[in-house]
Amino acid sequence: MVAMLACTVVLAASCKREQPANAPTTAAPPAAAVAPVVLQDQIEHTQTYLLGITYPKGMVLPSGLAREMKAYADASRKRLVDAAAPHKAGDAGVPYDMSLEFRQIVPQAKGLIAIAADGSLYSGGAQGDPLIRRFLWDAQGGSVIRAQDLLTGDAGWVTISNSVRETLIGQIRARMEDDKQAPEEIDKAVAKMKPIVEAGTQPAASGFSEFEPMIDAEGKLVGLTFVFPPYQVAGYSDGIQRADVPVAVFQQYLNPKYRNLFE
Repeated sequence: MVAMLACTVVLAASCKREQPANAPTTAAPPAAAVAPVVLQDQIEHTQTYLLGITYPKGMVLPSGLAREMKAYADASRKRLVDAAAPHKAGDAGVPYDMSLEFRQIVPQAKGLIAIAADGSLYSGGAQGDPLIRRFLWDAQGGSVIRAQDLLTGDAGWVTISNSVRETLIGQIRARMEDDKQAPEEIDKAVAKMKPIVEAGTQPAASGFSEFEPMIDAEGKLVGLTFVFPPYQVAGYSDGIQRADVPVAVFQQYLNPKYRNLFE
């Protein structure tokens, strides 16, 4: 048996020596290439729904940003199609409809690209649902800046929440003063709206998910404008609400990887 094992070892070594140098080897298959993202305007007319989606013209966008935008558009379209699926032409409220526009908010500044998505989706009822999304792309980091990654800890959101509440209540008061409302009517309106504002601005990242960059005349990022859809901090008829927050308010709480953007 020892002799047989020895022969086996010799034969194996001999085969290994005789293997051609250029013999094919088994290699792991290459990773599947990621298909490029194509942002193409969409218009659809069916018996049960109407759809229109438009993207910025003449912009070359990073593939990661384009992928985020298309994912939001696709998810919104799916909501429309799924809502219309059980219906047929002639049903009440049909055809349902959706419009969604992506646009650049401000020129690129310090490695940032800011895109706004605004629109509405109607699938029955008294009014449509607002479609609101903001994309702030960090070119250096190669990713969208999200509220949950913006700050470190919870204290920063308390500070931002307080600042936003003060701004929103001030805007309510200013609008009513411009309309020449009596002081007592203004006080009543503010007292009525204050709980709504507070409920929609709880100090957590989830309540401040949509924001735009505040850019000064020199192209410097000096703060963030938080955007709130109808119903979150005001009535539906009041539309989108906005509140500017200068960087000084939250600078000490910034995630270190974003601090250089505000310097």
